[in-house]
Amino acid sequence: MKKFRRYIGPVLLAVILLLVVRGLFLSHLRLPANADLPGLRPNAHVLVSLTYYGLRVPGEQFWGYHRWGYRYPSRGDSVVFRLPIGAGKNVQETEGFGICRALPGEVVWVNPAKRQILNGRTEPGARPVIVPSRERPVRVTPWNANLLAYLLQRYEGSSIKADGKGGLLLGGQHIGKVQMMHDYYWVETHPGIYDLIPHDALVGKVIYVSGRDLK
Repeated sequence: MKKFRRYIGPVLLAVILLLVVRGLFLSHLRLPANADLPGLRPNAHVLVSLTYYGLRVPGEQFWGYHRWGYRYPSRGDSVVFRLPIGAGKNVQETEGFGICRALPGEVVWVNPAKRQILNGRTEPGARPVIVPSRERPVRVTPWNANLLAYLLQRYEGSSIKADGKGGLLLGGQHIGKVQMMHDYYWVETHPGIYDLIPHDALVGKVIYVSGRDLK
């Protein structure tokens, strides 16, 4: 009995340390069956570094969003993020994943007629979309007005609205530039499907996928 008691303390300590590491530094999740991006296999088990881009402090439901540290993803990083869904008191978070394809301030070229993403300015009529940065005002254009209005309303708590004619309105007045509060990342969530993800939505970086090291 004394031998058993002697081991209780170390075992409990080890379990507590494991839970702390799991809760603060690493997370495990299983990818869905439709995970068909390069390196992210369907139903694969992955490890996520929760500190890679800065640690989101637990307990956000009590004291709001806070993060320890701040680091940009690199192009090609496999990232996990949480996005709000719903409105008002019914807001919840849904977890997603994808591959970072462009960083704040970089330009993504699109064909607005075909709704295609291009590898550079490779087609006539291609339009540049600047990935919003918290340090760089974005000029409002007819091809980014709706996108900016969506980001400002969903992630920035702004009352700015698209006027339906390629411009933005604030208090009934047209504005030519907007300054975002967050850095955004151009993330491929499914082959050929992209979303702009704000930095405060990032959970961490995928560092291991079912036997494959992604460091």
